[in-house]
This record gives sequence, C-alpha cells and structure tokens, in this order.
Amino acid sequence: MSQHWATMTEAGALAGLRTMVWIHAHLGRLAFSVVLVPVMAYFLVRRSAARHASREYLRRVKCQYPESLKGNASLFLSFRHFLAFGEALLDGVIASMQPPNEFHMEANERTLMAELAQSGQGILMIGSHFGNLAYSRSIAQNNKNLVVNILIYEQHAANFTTLLADASPASRLNLIQVTELDLELALRLKEKVQHGEWLVIAGDRVPIKTGDNICSATFFGEAAKFPIGPYVLAKLLGCPVYLLHCFRFQGQYHVGMELFQNEITPSRRNRRRSYHDEVQKYATALERQVIREPLQWFNFYDFWDE
Repeated sequence: MSQHWATMTEAGALAGLRTMVWIHAHLGRLAFSVVLVPVMAYFLVRRSAARHASREYLRRVKCQYPESLKGNASLFLSFRHFLAFGEALLDGVIASMQPPNEFHMEANERTLMAELAQSGQGILMIGSHFGNLAYSRSIAQNNKNLVVNILIYEQHAANFTTLLADASPASRLNLIQVTELDLELALRLKEKVQHGEWLVIAGDRVPIKTGDNICSATFFGEAAKFPIGPYVLAKLLGCPVYLLHCFRFQGQYHVGMELFQNEITPSRRNRRRSYHDEVQKYATALERQVIREPLQWFNFYDFWDE
C-alpha cells in the first residue's frame, strides 16, 4: 500500500513560498522562472516518492498516447513536470490576489456559463488537479452576482491556504476547508446551493477514511481509485452537476465547463447504491482533458496504488 496523499508533507515551506511570491512581485515573472529551476531541481532530488510518481504517470501517458509527449518518460521530463507545478502554484496565488479578468473559453461554454449564472440556479462543479482550479475565480469575477465556493482538503494545502489568507483578496469566492464530507457540511452546502451559489470540488483524490467511499475506474489504461464523495454530495444536494477544467495552453488559461448530469441517480448493485458509472464517466472525461496538457496534472503520489 502506498502512502496516502494527505499524509505526505506538503511540498515547500511557507517561508520559501512567500519568498518565491516576493520575487515575482518585485522582480517579475522571468526572475521567478529562473529561481524556480534550482528550487524544483532540489525537490526533484529530495522528493523520491513524488519523483517516482511523476515518472510512472508520464510512462502511462506515453504508453496510451505516444504522440502526447516529446521524448520518453525520463527524469528530465519529470523535472519539467515539477517546473509546471511551480508555475501553477504562482498562478494560483496571483489569481487569488488579482481575480483574473481575461481567459479563453469556447463560445458555447461561455454562453452556457452566462445562462446558468443568470438563472440563479445553484450547481455543483467537479474539477480536478489538472491545471489550476484557482482560476475558477474568473467565473465569479465575470458574474458579479454569483458566489463560487471551492471545497479544499486543508491537510495537504496548509501553506498554500496561508498564502491566500495573506493576500486577503476582496472577492466573493469562498474557500471551504474540509476534512471529510459529513452530514453537517452537506446541509451547509445544500443551503448555499438553494441560495443559488456554486460549489467546486475536486474529483481525483480519495479521502483519508476510504472505507466504501472509493471506486475503481480505468484511467490511462489501468485501474485507479477515485472518490465517490462528489457524487454522493450531488445526490444529497439534488442539483445539476457540471465538469470544470482550468488549464494553461499557449500562455493563456483556458476555462472549460460542460454538463456532467442533470441529476445523480446511482444504480443499485448487490443491494447497494453504486456510483461506478459516474466515477468512470468522470475518469474518462478527465483523461480526455489531461491529454491536452499532460504536464499540468499535479498528483505527485502513487495514483494507481501499485
């Protein structure tokens, strides 16, 4: 059994993260990128589990989609993977301090988002650790009467959330820090949805207390574990579910939104409710997005649990 992602030490001391943000603020993006190289080289050497996970993930991508990556799943490619993660961390902080106004979005998706915002209907959006979910701030920024809440697991993002608190942005986007999805939290979230607010939750990390809260799905050709929490929550909320993608492409962030299901109705298998169909549907959709920019999927642990 591999080490659970939430028990792994968060990459980067708070002082180091603050220093990197300071470098960007005072010396610019180029200086930040130059300093990032030795920093990520250090983590590549010191974080053996993350390095191994990166190479295994890239190997699977290369095996399933040979044309998606240039070169083999080498140590250098993992280094580029680490660099992309460092850049994404900075972009997340910037997006929190200065909500982005400009981003690319397909015309039909932009229309869909505008219509949903105007309808006043609360929805659940399932995102991932592909790209940068912090750019979902752009949704609230471009729809002034809309409140967007992001559910985050604080165990593995304490330093990052502290940086966001330092920024103290005057924004209507809320970060809801959770340990697990219990009934009390579900009721709080249901109230928010009933008031027309939007919720964002990642669907690609299993909870600490797994039990019956996980389900296997084929992802890049092999079985991987995914949480069923987002779908259980969607059933309790009784609201439509959408998929959300925010990733960087050709120097610009792309925000994508698509309908997942109008209603979550798990099938009955072996006298139990099963969310296998929803989990596999999500895994397939996530793979379709990740393959567009493979170096921007940031799960540096043994996702397939070999």
